[in-house]
Amino acid sequence: MSLKHFVKIRQDLIEDNFDGLNIKGNIKNLTTEQADSLKLVEDCVLEIKDSNGNVFSIENLNEIIGNNITLELASDQIPNYFESFENLINKHPYSFDLEEFYVHEEKINQDSGLSGIMKAYRNCLSFILFLSEIADNKNSSGADLELYFHKIGKSLILPITYTVEDLKKSKLGDIEGFLEKFNEKLHAEDKKRLFINDLVDFFSEREKAFSILIVKFRVVKENYLHSFDAYLEGFSFEKIKTSSLIYFQEISDKIHETIRKVSSYLFAIPIAFLFLASRLDFENPSLTKNLSLLILGYLFFILIWKIFFKNIKESLDSVYKEIIRFQKKIENVSDLSEIKDEIENEIKGDLLQSQYKKLCLLKGITVSIVVVLTMVVVLVHWELFARILTHFIQTTFHVAFSALGYFKQLVS
Repeated sequence: MSLKHFVKIRQDLIEDNFDGLNIKGNIKNLTTEQADSLKLVEDCVLEIKDSNGNVFSIENLNEIIGNNITLELASDQIPNYFESFENLINKHPYSFDLEEFYVHEEKINQDSGLSGIMKAYRNCLSFILFLSEIADNKNSSGADLELYFHKIGKSLILPITYTVEDLKKSKLGDIEGFLEKFNEKLHAEDKKRLFINDLVDFFSEREKAFSILIVKFRVVKENYLHSFDAYLEGFSFEKIKTSSLIYFQEISDKIHETIRKVSSYLFAIPIAFLFLASRLDFENPSLTKNLSLLILGYLFFILIWKIFFKNIKESLDSVYKEIIRFQKKIENVSDLSEIKDEIENEIKGDLLQSQYKKLCLLKGITVSIVVVLTMVVVLVHWELFARILTHFIQTTFHVAFSALGYFKQLVS
């Protein structure tokens, strides 16, 4: 059923009224366009009368084109149509996922943008979802929702109900920023318990009403932030230090794993090239055999450069980024200056940088071996290479001079 055509008919009604379920009103001078719209929302049309009280069906609409008519429509047949915002809240109190909708009294639809009452409603839904996720228990029976929160010696049962007037007074404008910080994984369980404690205390001498909470949310938020700051100040330095030492051990293990890789390659790569060099034929040099070994050496060089060296570099870069992330986490904790210095000087400065230098050394050795191997093959077969090079140069000059002579003939 078409929402667009229902909305068109609803907007054209005059002297209209809504009884909570059905809509009654008049249309002056019924047009063909309006008749076509009524046919497309036939299931919503309860009654059609002309000015004399005669009842007409959808099939007979063409008979009364141009006449004044009275309509009765069933609004509940269109699930994404709402006569008022209060109507929308009643049908969608805890979640709202309609892609297309229309609220008649406020003239709001999916293209109206997130502002005013709609923004307050969306913020309220985000807050309800948040409370549902941290609640110790919840009871959802029919269209009602109750959330249960507990702290030592106290508990809170909070019914989730609200009205349009409550939304207009709501102070949840910054809820998204609050939730973004709250949902950070660090101290997640402790933050949840702190917020619940402050929430239960907030309602200890107040009526247990969700409407009060959304109006006084800033009070709850400020109390929670003070509680969390106090918690952070009292957080055990030894606990931080212990977790940092564990972190250092993990980082050291990763670096030493990379050291083992570099050390093994440092010996294995030269040995592999020396093995290739030992297979070169010097006494009765065979160009085919020696060139094949040289090409094999180049393929080996490409393999270790593109795979082995790249893997080592990526491992070191990963450790470096991990250290940077950890430094940012503790940069504002003044009591951890000793740990900061250890990270900066010993781990990131000495241990990690020495591995980068070893990797550069290994690359340099590998390139040098390939260059030397190439020079050995060239020297062993120098006479043949010289003849080939001389022949190539002569041929090139001959072709060049022939082309120049041909060009001069064309010009003349």
